[in-house]
Order: sequence, then structure tokens, then C-alpha cells
Amino acid sequence: MEEVKLIPREIRKANFPIARFLSNEQQKIYEEACKQFHSTKAKKTLDVSQKGSNLFKVLFLNQIGIRTATLPELGLIVENNPDFLKSFYEDSLSVVLRSNGDSYVNNDYLAKSLAKLIKKRTFKQPIVINGLKIKQDNDSAYGLGFEQADNFEFFISPELAHKNNQRKFSRLDKRGMPIFDEQGNRTLYTRESGFSRLNLGRILGWNAKWGDLAISNSDGRVVVVSGEATSQKFLEEYVTKIQEKTDKEISILQERVTKFKHYLKTGKLK
Repeated sequence: MEEVKLIPREIRKANFPIARFLSNEQQKIYEEACKQFHSTKAKKTLDVSQKGSNLFKVLFLNQIGIRTATLPELGLIVENNPDFLKSFYEDSLSVVLRSNGDSYVNNDYLAKSLAKLIKKRTFKQPIVINGLKIKQDNDSAYGLGFEQADNFEFFISPELAHKNNQRKFSRLDKRGMPIFDEQGNRTLYTRESGFSRLNLGRILGWNAKWGDLAISNSDGRVVVVSGEATSQKFLEEYVTKIQEKTDKEISILQERVTKFKHYLKTGKLK
């Protein structure tokens, strides 16, 4: 028997984002933009081929207008087409900070800088930071530091605490954090303290323990997102409308149930 999905016209016509790997042309734009950095350390950190990825490259691509996939978007790709990303690793725009400093000496300066940026001295839970951009910083072991972009934000993420290291999950929440499930087919890797990049591993687990922020190899891929137009705003508005309608219907049903219970008890309509 054939089936027909009743997909609303508004959703069918929505201009959804398209995800693909970084193209040759985009890589050339990236390499040209990197010439603005004069520090030898910064140049070395940003010297990443098309088949490679590190945190600084991903952040800088977004600075020059080439948008890359967020944590939730990488999760959505895995749900829709896991083979697309399998066997590669993909860096996200997010980082995780667990302490005001890092035992890994190359990250200590940046960890302290980020702690100052989010105005935190002590950490009870890991904090995920989004909306960073890079700048030349000669005090950094990488020759690069961080500052706030327009979309700068951060949130507490108990999911990334070390006690959850190697826990299983299959899905992510709207923040891009794992929803733990003992029967899950993906694994979270996370460390106890310090500052780490956040990326999707080759077997589709979340890697939140990679200390070296600049290392890259030929297994790395940058996922870029284009063509989204106003689809995200549309979806948010559409979901809000559905929720408002649902809430109204629930309220009406609850009122009817209350009246019926009153009638059963007193024999009178309320």
C-alpha cells in the first residue's frame, strides 16, 4: 500500500540549508584571507589544507563569511545521513571550558583568557562557548587569541563533565549536547579539566577532550552551510504557532474536563 506524507505547504516551500564539504574555491578564499596575519605562529596554525580542519580555521572561515555547521547541524546531518560524515572528523564552532587554566601548557593562556571573557573564576560544570572569532595574539602559543563575535554566547553543560566520559547516546538536544542512552550507538569523549575544541569524531561520537587546538590531519573535513535564507526563522515561527495552537486546545480540553467532573459531583453544570 502506498503512503503519502502530509507535509504542510509552508514546510515544503521553505528554503532549507544545504550542507557540503568546503570547496576548492572556498579554500582559496580562506588561504588568501590568512595572508593578513603576519605572525609566524599564526600562519603555521592557520596553514590547514582543504582536507583538514582545526578550531582556528573553522572560526576564521565564519569571520570571512563562509558559514560552517554548528553542533546541532552536525547532529542533524548524522541523523539524516550518517554515511556523509563517517570516517572523517569535523570541528564545530563551539569550545568547552572546564577550568580557569589548563595543564596543557599551550592552552593555559587561552583558557585563562576565555575564563576572563565569560567572567568566571571557578567552574562547577563545563561551559560551552559559542560565537568566538580569532585575532592575532603573540602571547598565545598558537599566535592567535579569541574575542567575541556578534553571536557570542555560552551555557553550562553538565553533559560534558568527566563523569560522563564514554557514555553512550544517539541523539542531541537543541544545544547540540548528547541525550544519554545506554542503548545508544555513539560515544562521548570528554576530559576532567582544561580547554578543548568540540568536534564530531570519525565514528560519529562527540569528542570534547582534544587538547591541541591547531592539530589537523587528512581525515578532517569542514562542513559549510549555505542557502538557508530565512528558513531557520520560518521554522521557529512555525513551531511557535503550532505550540500556541496546541496550548490553546489543551486549555479548552482541561476546562471541559473540570466542568464534567463538577457535573458528576454536583449534578449541576458549572
